[in-house]
Amino acid sequence: MLEQDVAPAVDLLPTLPFRCRAMTAVLHAILVGVPFLFGLWLGSETGWLYGFFGWLASVFAGMIIVSKLKLHYVPLQQHELPHATHTILKWAVYKRFCQPERT
Repeated sequence: MLEQDVAPAVDLLPTLPFRCRAMTAVLHAILVGVPFLFGLWLGSETGWLYGFFGWLASVFAGMIIVSKLKLHYVPLQQHELPHATHTILKWAVYKRFCQPERT
């Protein structure tokens, strides 16, 4: 068997308790909803073009935040694999708030 045929080791995320899943859902809603609401608000205050560009800028800011979370919380062996925003947030919430203490 060639070295290329071996699948990379993937760390599976354990099942999260309800509190952690709720935290992940809230963070996901914030990352998706805030740019949309900001674009609507800016568009109603100034004009549709400024609203569109404000939405676009805030989406880019959210993408930067998610990429920083991926670099910090997703295991190193999985950095090259594609991950959805929700999965990256699950890793971040698990490692920051829900990971059992190691003794």
